[in-house]
Amino acid sequence: MKALALAAVVVLSPNPSHFGQLVTARVTGGAVPSFAPFSVRGHHGSEYVLQCLDPKCVPGPGARRIKIGTATAVIVPRTTAAQVAHPLRSFRRQTNVPPPSYRIRPNLLRVLLFVAAALLAAGALLLVYPLVRRLIPEPVDERTPLQRALDLVRVSLGRGTEDRRRALDLLGRALDDDARASDARELAWSERGPEPASVAELVDAVEKRT
Repeated sequence: MKALALAAVVVLSPNPSHFGQLVTARVTGGAVPSFAPFSVRGHHGSEYVLQCLDPKCVPGPGARRIKIGTATAVIVPRTTAAQVAHPLRSFRRQTNVPPPSYRIRPNLLRVLLFVAAALLAAGALLLVYPLVRRLIPEPVDERTPLQRALDLVRVSLGRGTEDRRRALDLLGRALDDDARASDARELAWSERGPEPASVAELVDAVEKRT
């Protein structure tokens, strides 16, 4: 009787508990008892946080009872025999598809791909441009210098005096030593300026000689 009076009083919470669940043991009066096979996970004054992962704490079809001081820890199965016998109707199943996760957000990835495609296209154009340029023939003016000068003079007939002066001066240089070369220069730099009728007459005379 004296030994019982000196024994510590242990109160467990929660009790009953499940295998591996943390249990709080409040100890009052007397020496602290052994908590084996429970392990002490924390200690705050007279309260001890216990956990049992030992096979001795695994419940069977029924509850497992373990003596701790003056208290009895009751460890019950997490499922009943009826639930184990009919798991499909006894337990919830995950049927919802979890939301997708991405290393890179789709919108950001789309922008990066467009930028990469644009850079690749620009690089391809830079590589192909010299080849395409060589394949396209450059326009060739097959007219003689005199023919080009005459064409310019004809165009200048519908323009101002300064354009006619420059066109006639070019015609004079194209004629070179021809007798009409001096006529073209004189008409180009005459004081009154080359009149369209005089220019047209000169062009006709040059064309008749060529």
